[in-house]
Amino acid sequence: MSKNKIEVLERDDEVLREQGMTSGPVGSGRWTLRTTAVREVSWMERNGVSGESDMGIFWKTCAFAFIHSEPLSVVRSVVNDRESFIEKIDDWMGVHKPNASEIQTLASEMNSRIMAYYSSYSSPVESGSSSGN
Repeated sequence: MSKNKIEVLERDDEVLREQGMTSGPVGSGRWTLRTTAVREVSWMERNGVSGESDMGIFWKTCAFAFIHSEPLSVVRSVVNDRESFIEKIDDWMGVHKPNASEIQTLASEMNSRIMAYYSSYSSPVESGSSSGN
């Protein structure tokens, strides 16, 4: 892409994908959350944070906050071992002790990001440019 060319995002999925990849860290209560990209979505799916699982909303919300706020080295040290990941989230909850209001704020952020991420990859029935709502 030329330095002088201005990129115009024409479809909803292009706009959402760009937001997800470039928005930068966002404050949510007392936590600063990294952006949600494919790596984070994969970690959430792998560990039952997004979608259907037997883990409750409080645990899922804390897992989302852990994945997005803790140093990447800490997250990576447990994210591929489900039992270690579950224990780390339990420890995180014990240390941070989020209250009901913080859980609600984090859950809202989690749901918004997950919906935005997945909708950014939905494709219209016909290919080509489409206008947004």
